[in-house]
Amino acid sequence: MTVEGDYTCDICGESFERNVDIATHVQSHQSSIDPDHILAELTRVADQKGRAPTQPEFNEEADCTHGAVQSHFGSWKAGLEAAGLEPLSHSHSEQELIDELRRVADELGHSPSVAEMDAEGTVSSATISKRFGSWNEGLEAAGLATTKATKTSPQEVVKAIRSLADELGRAPTATEMEKRGAYSTKVAQRRFDSWNAALREAGFEPLSKKNVPEDELIAELRRLRDELGHVPSSTEMHEHGQFTMNLYLDRFGSWKQAIKAAGMEYRGQPSGPDHPLWKGGYGDISYGPNWYKQRKRALERDGFECQMPGCPIDREIHRERWDRDLNVHHITPLGTFIDADGVLDYERANRLENLITLCQRHHMIWEEFAPLQPDIR
Repeated sequence: MTVEGDYTCDICGESFERNVDIATHVQSHQSSIDPDHILAELTRVADQKGRAPTQPEFNEEADCTHGAVQSHFGSWKAGLEAAGLEPLSHSHSEQELIDELRRVADELGHSPSVAEMDAEGTVSSATISKRFGSWNEGLEAAGLATTKATKTSPQEVVKAIRSLADELGRAPTATEMEKRGAYSTKVAQRRFDSWNAALREAGFEPLSKKNVPEDELIAELRRLRDELGHVPSSTEMHEHGQFTMNLYLDRFGSWKQAIKAAGMEYRGQPSGPDHPLWKGGYGDISYGPNWYKQRKRALERDGFECQMPGCPIDREIHRERWDRDLNVHHITPLGTFIDADGVLDYERANRLENLITLCQRHHMIWEEFAPLQPDIR
C-alpha cells in the first residue's frame, strides 16, 4: 500500500514523499554496500573505543553510517551482534549515569570534560546532557565540580534577553536570540520550560506563532542545514529546530515548498545514482562522505575552540550557551567546488586548510563575508 508522508533515509539523509519510494531507495543501498565491509568497520571502530561503539561514534569514525547497519542487519543491535560485539544498554537510570560520571571522575582525579567522558566512559556525554539538560547539570547531579562553563542561572538568561531587546528596540524573536544573544534559545527553554515563558519572565509579551516573520522561518531552515551538513528533513526540524513543522506547513503549504523557499534543493527527488551529488550509495551526499571525519579533524586541530581572535568560547562553553557543538565553517564556500554538472568536489571542498572552527555568533559573521574572510588582525 502506498502511503504519502515525509520519509527520510537513515543511510544518506534523502527524503521521500511515499513509503514505496524510500523502500526502493533503501534496497539500492543494500546492493551497493558489502555487509562484510560494514562488519569490518564495526569491528575497527570497536577496537578503537575498546567497546561497542554508539551510533554517533560509528557515524563519526566509520566510512558508512549506522543506517547502513540497520538496513543490512535489521537493527543496530543485530549488526553489533553479527560483528560479535555486546550492544551497550541505553536504558540507563539517572543513578546509573551519576555512578558512571563518578567512576570516570575517580579514574581521572577530576571532573571529566566532555571529550574525556566520550573517551573513557561507557555512556556518551550527549546521553548525560540529554538526561540532565546540560553537561554541567549532569556533573552537578553527580556532586562534581562543573567544567569551565558554570551553569547559567535564570537571572542571567533574563538579563541576556533584556540586553538584546535594548539593542533591537523590541522583544527579540527566538531566531534573533539564537544568532545574537549571549545564550541560545534552548538554554532559555531549559531554565523556563519554553521560550515564551522566558520572554514573559523578562517582561515581554511573546509574538504569536502566526506573526513569526517568513524570513525567520527560512533562516532557521538554513541554520539547521549548516548544523547538520545537509538539507534537513521534517523529522530533523521536529527534533532539532526552533519551530514546529505545523508552522511551516501553514505558511508554505508543504515541507517541500518550505525547502524551496529557503533556496535549497528538496532531497526527495531525484534519488539514488540520479542525484547530482551521489557518491556511491552512502554517507553525506550534501557535504560529501568525508565530511564528518574532516569536521572532527578540524575541531581537533583547532583545540575545540573558536578561532576568532579574542573569543573565549570552547566546546563546553558552546554546548552550555547554544546547546550544540561548535561550528566548522568552509572558508571558501561549497558552491565554489560544484562543477557545471552539479557535482561537488568534496575532497577539495573539505580539505583541512579550507575549514575553521567557529562559535555560533562568529560563524554568522563569517557567513556574511563569504567567500572573503573578516579582518581578524
